Amino acid sequence: MKCAGLDLSLTCTGIAICLETSRGTKMVTDTITSKGKRAASLVERHARLTELGNGILHHAGVCDLAVIEGLFTGPKAGSLIDRAALFWFVAGGLIRREVPVAIVPPTSLKLAIFGSGKADKVQLALAVQRLWPDFDGNADMADAAGLAHLGAVWLGMDVPTLERHKTVKAEWPERTTELEGAA
Repeated sequence: MKCAGLDLSLTCTGIAICLETSRGTKMVTDTITSKGKRAASLVERHARLTELGNGILHHAGVCDLAVIEGLFTGPKAGSLIDRAALFWFVAGGLIRREVPVAIVPPTSLKLAIFGSGKADKVQLALAVQRLWPDFDGNADMADAAGLAHLGAVWLGMDVPTLERHKTVKAEWPERTTELEGAA
């Protein structure tokens, strides 16, 4: 099995893939970066979002489950329209590829992985490192790894599991025949 965690961002998207191998379950992380300009035209913004979205789908489009962090809103959230467009570009691309998609709100991710919905980026990264001692990535990768971890738990993969990992509040996909064995 293979589960993707996606921390979508217009500047640095974190991607984590939790996969079962003959040597056990492992976590692989990466980022996809993009630069834009506030004064970019609609055509330029569309091209940027398309390139970014295609890069993300290249990694996650062949997984058994993709877990996406829900949209964050606030003064430091950047362009809500562009972030929402990226979210739907990626979610739609996964749905078209028949990859089940789960949405985990940011506070639910923090609560499930760290134990507090108010955890900061450093605390979340340390909690991910406790679960995955080989993890050595940035904050975007840590968020993505936390999301992939929760998806792996939901799929029933052999990963370290705390009770709060099983009860995370999220929008999980309907179980299909392929996912019947998942917990």
